[in-house]
Amino acid sequence: MNRLAGLLLFTLTAACTGITPRVPASSLAAPATPAGSPAPVSPSGAPGAPLVWADLGPGVFTRAKAEGRFVVIDGSAEWCHWCHVMEATTYHDPAVRKLLDARFVAVKVDIDAQPDFEERYREYGWPATVLMTADGRELGKFKGYLEPEQFADILRTVARGGQSASDQPPAAQAEARALDVAGVDEARARVRRQLDDAWDPKEGGWGVPQKAPLGWDDAWTLSLARAGDAAQRDRALFTLGKESGIIDPVWGGVCQYSTDGDWMHPHHEKLLTVQAGAILGYAGAYALTRDERWLRTAQQVRGFVDGFLTGADGGFETTMDADLNAHEPGKPYMTGHDYYARGDAERRALGIPRVDTQEYARDNGVTIVAQLPASGDAAPLASARHAATRMLGSHMTDRGGITHGARPDDEGKVLYLADAASLGFALVHLYQVTREADLLVAAGRIAAFVLGELQDARGGGFYASTPDPGAVGVFAVRRKPVEGNVMAVRFLARLARVTPESVPREAVARALAVVTRAEVVQDRGRMVGDVLLALEEARGLL
Repeated sequence: MNRLAGLLLFTLTAACTGITPRVPASSLAAPATPAGSPAPVSPSGAPGAPLVWADLGPGVFTRAKAEGRFVVIDGSAEWCHWCHVMEATTYHDPAVRKLLDARFVAVKVDIDAQPDFEERYREYGWPATVLMTADGRELGKFKGYLEPEQFADILRTVARGGQSASDQPPAAQAEARALDVAGVDEARARVRRQLDDAWDPKEGGWGVPQKAPLGWDDAWTLSLARAGDAAQRDRALFTLGKESGIIDPVWGGVCQYSTDGDWMHPHHEKLLTVQAGAILGYAGAYALTRDERWLRTAQQVRGFVDGFLTGADGGFETTMDADLNAHEPGKPYMTGHDYYARGDAERRALGIPRVDTQEYARDNGVTIVAQLPASGDAAPLASARHAATRMLGSHMTDRGGITHGARPDDEGKVLYLADAASLGFALVHLYQVTREADLLVAAGRIAAFVLGELQDARGGGFYASTPDPGAVGVFAVRRKPVEGNVMAVRFLARLARVTPESVPREAVARALAVVTRAEVVQDRGRMVGDVLLALEEARGLL
């Protein structure tokens, strides 16, 4: 084993992990503090003077080659506590800075803004550190917070000519045969066993030691409850009751996850997709039981989205930071552990944690869907319609693709499957509630784009994005991400039920075969509720 490969085995596993419906179980890392310890309240995550970072792109590799440097990429999230800490401590460490300045091009990636990077490295949690050669070959991938001394040791090893620890060519994928009804039933039974095996009867939810509100798992369980499964009804309601332990009692937002194997040790970042999953779950519990407490909880979470994550034009904004002033050098830094222990007036006097005001199509799609369960309140439906109008006006391109951020006039940008599938899924849902024809027309245009520009005609399924002619090294290899393909199946299957002539059944059946391969499903661990929902939604088409 070479030196760098050895270091890979001993990296710390602390990470601000994206525990949303779009993140696999393998990315859930243990916190850096010992089990049972409170979240750190020291100013160690306070921002220092701004660092000079390069943006990820072909120019980075051109520069690295010309100057004889390696590339180090800090994949981080704006809302992530341990990302704040790593920048404030590790990247500001004098020894680390000296090594970076001498032999590396340092790149920072906002993983919410660059879904291609986020999809590729999400299994490494956030922050994720990736080391590369000047021609884009991976030398190492490191999960979570790295201490300054540890990171410096890694950099020295690479600078001395460390060998690649992850430089294997991707395995060729066999052509996918379309799944038939028998194949769907077999896959459904297998995936359901996997989810059942992850069930936590003591604390509810799926998996330990980190407890996460997994929106699609909740939605799948509720669907079984609606079909009359009493055991799954109990499981769904028990889980939702436990998950309410990480709802901010003051502002109503749902925290991303809790450590220590229970729902009492939350990490305080608040992601739009997590709010959407919670709203969908609690509204579903109300529809199932007509118990007003579930409706009140759904409205509590909606209140946070309305008050903090809704833009002036009706679109939904993406995240609220875990900590206060994590991006503001010179202002007093406060961890979320300390900040969120305070009441409304005291919080507002201190300031509001940074909200990322980007309106990403992928996140807006699932949030639009979450507004739709019947609750006797017209406001959520109006909110969903406003957001859909906003997305179509600011994100749809002339050829039917969907931009990630609000750049409808930039046809030269790479377009992503996750954005198109999520928004298309939302538009069909919204059409089924409102019967407004323009929504169905827009959904049909998105479907034509997905089928025409993202489909793998040979292997089945859909690529993560349109080709990027400037991509270098590993970034030039097109991938077929599981989550994006699952959402594409759900979108196209639902659209096919409304307008049968718009979607070839074969495309849905082959994509379903791609995402239900045993090794693919096993890799997702406890996060397979969306796969089960896709199997159910597509079964009637086959």
